Amino acid sequence: MKMKKIILLLIVTIAFLTSCSNSPQDKAQSSVKSYLKENLKNSESYEPMSFSVLDTLKSADTSETKQISLYEITHFYIITNADKEKVKMSITFLLDKDFKVNEPSTKSINGDYGTITGNAYWKYNNYVGNKADAGAEVFLYSLDTIRGNIKYETTADVQGNYKLEKVLPGRYLLIVRSKNATDCPERHIQNLVIYADKMKQLFGFNIDKYKTQLDEINKLDSTYTAILLDNNESKYGGLFNKIDKYTTIEEEMRKKSAQLIESFPDDFKTKIKLYTGYSNAYDFTTIEIEEGKTKNVNTDFGITCI
Repeated sequence: MKMKKIILLLIVTIAFLTSCSNSPQDKAQSSVKSYLKENLKNSESYEPMSFSVLDTLKSADTSETKQISLYEITHFYIITNADKEKVKMSITFLLDKDFKVNEPSTKSINGDYGTITGNAYWKYNNYVGNKADAGAEVFLYSLDTIRGNIKYETTADVQGNYKLEKVLPGRYLLIVRSKNATDCPERHIQNLVIYADKMKQLFGFNIDKYKTQLDEINKLDSTYTAILLDNNESKYGGLFNKIDKYTTIEEEMRKKSAQLIESFPDDFKTKIKLYTGYSNAYDFTTIEIEEGKTKNVNTDFGITCI
């Protein structure tokens, strides 16, 4: 009797282990590994590191090939690229109902490099044409957490052109800092709010802590815009009174924005060189670098803040 219980226990244990090995997570991982071994140019150098938890898509994703994806999983691995360098990769794969790979989120699975080129320009006012932003500073920060310490940088030449070569494929935040144009304080604040999540990830700066000040600035901005677009000048006592009204609000908004920037931590302001509310103009762009391809970006800083 005792022997039968032991045998039964072994059967249950084996059945449990077998079911675990065939879990959706395991099926997805096995599918991704098989896909990479079949499609990598240098598959013998493939070293799996880890996987994220398998996610169910909220709605079925239909790719360009009309395949329906129901799941996604991110895989971290190491690959030796065409330059014989070991590279850490982070790729999200889309899977069908049978956990077979439909396609990865990018074709850049081999760790080969890409290139980014760009041109930066500005204008002093509406009467002067575009001018090359010679000396503009260019910074490229990796948004992939697996290699968050990667940063590329260069400087625009006399024609405002720049180029970064041997850039690992992946998602990046491109920051271009003008050498010649400045931004008004409210414009700096607007940029930081739009890219708040990137500022927090890359620099540890959380602008949401300044909600009270931001609400005050947004309220002034809304009032300023409403008055500016209002064609009923008589309710302000004429055109000149209307101009005085929105100019006063603009100055108050600008003042509060400058004060807010002054209150930011010094280490953050030093990291991105935002020393005052009237610091040089910035352009922030999230971009994807693909292996073997060149990404071109044009940066127009517009009219300098006077």
